[in-house]
Amino acid sequence: MKYLQLGVCVVFLLVWPKQAVAKKDILTVSPKVCVVSEQQEFCDLDLKFALNMPYKMDVCLYHEKQQLQCWQQVTKERFNHKARVQVETIYSLVNPHTDELLATTRIEVQSTRAKTTRRRLRSPWSFF
Repeated sequence: MKYLQLGVCVVFLLVWPKQAVAKKDILTVSPKVCVVSEQQEFCDLDLKFALNMPYKMDVCLYHEKQQLQCWQQVTKERFNHKARVQVETIYSLVNPHTDELLATTRIEVQSTRAKTTRRRLRSPWSFF
């Protein structure tokens, strides 16, 4: 019975650190939104990334297929990056040894342009 309890404790300790940090909290970016104006169709942003890994590991940060930065045996790290954003942009954190996707974060793009079309209030088949 003691060996069973010991085995359960060992398994719990091996699994617990991986679940201690939620997957969405592993990689965060600030700011999360880019607002484009009528004069410019892009934003120049100073992005601030924060990594919060559940345990030490090697990771790389990617924008699309372009590698931005890699770290070895990291648990917490901060990284600044200048970016020109025109469309929604996704950044990924990947294990470089296994190509496993660990986390993603995105930057949304919003426009200050007024919408030129209105939503139709009636059905097109209505006679009234």
